[in-house]
Amino acid sequence: MERKFEVEGQTIGVKCSAGTVRTYRNLFARDLIQDMVSLEKELVETKTLSAASAEIAENVVYLMAKEYDDTIPAMNEWLSSFSPYFVFNVVAQVIYMWRENLQTINSSKKN
Repeated sequence: MERKFEVEGQTIGVKCSAGTVRTYRNLFARDLIQDMVSLEKELVETKTLSAASAEIAENVVYLMAKEYDDTIPAMNEWLSSFSPYFVFNVVAQVIYMWRENLQTINSSKKN
């Protein structure tokens, strides 16, 4: 699944595949699926993210953007090109894309 978002005057493309899940686990020693569920739950319940969740969101968004465009620089350099709050603008859209994809998978399993 791929999507583009407008954030702070920049277009950010994101991509997620089975390879993304594996790369996330290898890079961050965390489970992407569990982290996406936790981020979604926290956003729905609190309308914000804790500091720890914001860091997870940055990791998720960066990796998906890097999967989309391999020319993106290292994480800190890339994140420095945005305001400190950009992740809050993007993570909800990434979660929505993730949720849409899960619904598509579930629908195709029923057919």
